Amino acid sequence: MSSYEMFADKNIAAGELANLMASAGWGTEGDYDATAIEKSLSAYPMIAYCRDSDGLLVGYISAFTDGAFSTFVGELVVRPTYQQRGIGSALLAMIVEKCRGVPVYATPFQGTEKFFLDRGFRVPERPMSVVSMRNAT
Repeated sequence: MSSYEMFADKNIAAGELANLMASAGWGTEGDYDATAIEKSLSAYPMIAYCRDSDGLLVGYISAFTDGAFSTFVGELVVRPTYQQRGIGSALLAMIVEKCRGVPVYATPFQGTEKFFLDRGFRVPERPMSVVSMRNAT
């Protein structure tokens, strides 16, 4: 069994993050522009990730917070061959701990809500919806 190490810095190469996301079915590595990934890494105030004993990036989480009223999980992804080993739970716990006292919101893909519900998240009494818009470049 591999050992893992968690980090809370931004020492991630764009190509390895693209590879991780593609491994989880979030498009292909070619779908991710290195400049866009670097811009994303720079913008998020909170990033945590996990590497295996060989240094392979196996998990990643990002979040925005105002430190008072809201924290939003951006991405939480774990390489499929490493899922069900507690990596996603540990990454999420790192964000929750850093934001103690601040509500944390996540917008999981349909069918993955149980992961968050099993870790103390709840569906609000007043249902929320997710809406999005991608501006033209």
